[in-house]
Amino acid sequence: MTAIPSDINKTICPCDLNRSEVSAAKVALSKFARQLWWKRVPFAVNGALRMRFRRIRWNKLWEYARGLAYGDFQPGMRGLDLGGGATIPLFYLARNGCEVFSLDIDQKLANYTTAAAKQMGWRLQGSTFDLTADEAPVEWAKFDRVISFCVIEHIPKDKQRLVLQRLAGLLKPGGLLELTFDYGDGAPIDGAIRNEQEVDGIVRATGLTLLGDGKFHDTGERFAIDKKYPNHHFTFGSLFMKKM
Repeated sequence: MTAIPSDINKTICPCDLNRSEVSAAKVALSKFARQLWWKRVPFAVNGALRMRFRRIRWNKLWEYARGLAYGDFQPGMRGLDLGGGATIPLFYLARNGCEVFSLDIDQKLANYTTAAAKQMGWRLQGSTFDLTADEAPVEWAKFDRVISFCVIEHIPKDKQRLVLQRLAGLLKPGGLLELTFDYGDGAPIDGAIRNEQEVDGIVRATGLTLLGDGKFHDTGERFAIDKKYPNHHFTFGSLFMKKM
C-alpha cells in the first residue's frame, strides 16, 4: 500500500505531481490515454467527449493521478463514481480489473460509458441516477471506493450535504471516499467550497475520518485553472476520507 502523506488533504500544487507515487500514476494515465487514442476510444474531460492523444491539463492530472496513487485500488474492488461519466480514471480502473458504477446526469456520457465498457470488455456501467433526488437502491449494495472529481460544487448548496451523506453511506467499512472540488473566494461556480469552515462541514456531513494528519492544508496558491473563466483565480481542494 502506498504511504499516505500527512498533508494528503490539501489544495492543488504543481509540485505534487513530482511526488514519486503521483508521478507514476500520472505516467500510467498518460500512457493509457495514448492506448485509447490508438484504439479510437474517446474519453471526456469536463464533460467534453472527444479523441485525445495524451493531453490532459495539469490540474486534471493532479486530481486523477492523486486519486489513483492514494486510493489503493485493487482488482475486484467495487467503485462508485459521482459525475465523472466517460472520464479516463473510470476507464483506467475498469481496465485494471475494478468493477465501476458511474453516475452522471448527462445521458450522452452515461450511455457512452456503458457502450465503451461493452466494446472493451470492462465491468463498467453508466447511469443517470440522481442522488440529489433519491436514496440509492438497496440492490447497489456497498462499495470499496467512492470517487467524485470536481462535481460537488455543481450541486446546489442546500443539497450538497445530503449527497455527501448518501455517498458515505454507500461505503463498506474500511472504504475510502475521494473528493475534489473548486475552492476559494475566486471560484466562479456558485456551489464552490469557499473556506476551511465549509471543508469542515463536508467532513462532518460524511461522518468519515480524514486520512493523513486529519487536517486540510491550503497552500495559498491560486490559479486561472478554468479556461472558461480566465479572470478567476482559485484552486482545487482534495479530501481522502475513510469509513472506520
